[in-house]
Amino acid sequence: MGKACSCMSSCTSEDIQVYTENEESDKKDFKKLESYDYFTSPGPSTKNNGECLDMHTSLSIYGEIKVSDSIKPNNIYISPSGSPRASPPTFKCMQIPDYLTPAAISAEEKIGQLSYPETFKDYGETYSKGPIILENKACYIGNWNANNEKHGKGIQIWPDGSKYEGMWEHNKASGYGRLIHNDGDVYEGFWVNDRAHGYGVYTHSNGAKYEGEWVEDQQHGKGVECWPDGAKYEGNYSFGNKSGFGIFNWADGSKYSGEFVNNDIQGYGTYSWVDGRKFIGEWKSNKMSGKGIFTWIDGRKYTGEYLEDKKHGYGVFEWPDGKKYEGMWVNGKQHGVGYFSDIGGRKRQGEWKDGKKIRNIDF
Repeated sequence: MGKACSCMSSCTSEDIQVYTENEESDKKDFKKLESYDYFTSPGPSTKNNGECLDMHTSLSIYGEIKVSDSIKPNNIYISPSGSPRASPPTFKCMQIPDYLTPAAISAEEKIGQLSYPETFKDYGETYSKGPIILENKACYIGNWNANNEKHGKGIQIWPDGSKYEGMWEHNKASGYGRLIHNDGDVYEGFWVNDRAHGYGVYTHSNGAKYEGEWVEDQQHGKGVECWPDGAKYEGNYSFGNKSGFGIFNWADGSKYSGEFVNNDIQGYGTYSWVDGRKFIGEWKSNKMSGKGIFTWIDGRKYTGEYLEDKKHGYGVFEWPDGKKYEGMWVNGKQHGVGYFSDIGGRKRQGEWKDGKKIRNIDF
């Protein structure tokens, strides 16, 4: 919104029209938070001076973390008889193969030695041997059970340069453990059946980090996600997506506090711009849609209906000097019958079209 034609000498106070600054010119298409690969984006652009959000650059770079494919094939293979069984060790080697990538080595040096929780599950009778080269060429050093399954503490290094250190149950990562990906990404926390499950921390090689709850390799429950540019999300997740109540702080100082649905701003919430503008109200698909209140730092205020980031429907626009417009809006502009009140409180009815007053109506 913003400027009124009172800045033009030809306008009278009752002819004041409300314009929306840059409401469409800076608008970009929004893309959902679909992949953590979005994080390579340089960061959110500066918000425009109007009411709409540059949601593509402000949200889409902050994508979901996926831990799927984290634990490589778990050494279960089909025997000649057709029944699955634990892959037996092929041979014992004298030293651990030089599989780790430079990125994995650097990540391990940075985070240091793995610290296990104080309490351990009873894994029963196990025995230790290794290093053992498995059929998939991975190297395992650690405990086994009587059924020749990895069971208890163990370390496995894959030929692609990834490394898992932690607890195993019946050939699967279960319990507390740490996986270092070959690209330097690290997940440390709890596992169930080769999947991140429970509390854990995923740290991206570029410094992005998620700390919170997981269910079957997906962020689920409460969590905190931070990015190198200073952006931060704290709130609820549902199966890998930001859903429920959350607070998102952008690197430029903008902030949203409210409801999310599948990584979209949707429901009721408050968005605050760094320049002091604020919208409190209803959202749909990252756009102001429904009823809300938009305020400016200079005292201007709009209370009414929105549709896709634009004033649409009935609304009241107030100026700090006491002027007021009450009436209908279409596509961000005064359109239809409305009332204008001047500084002295004198109220006149009129009709507007595409933001321009076309006639007075006596009442």
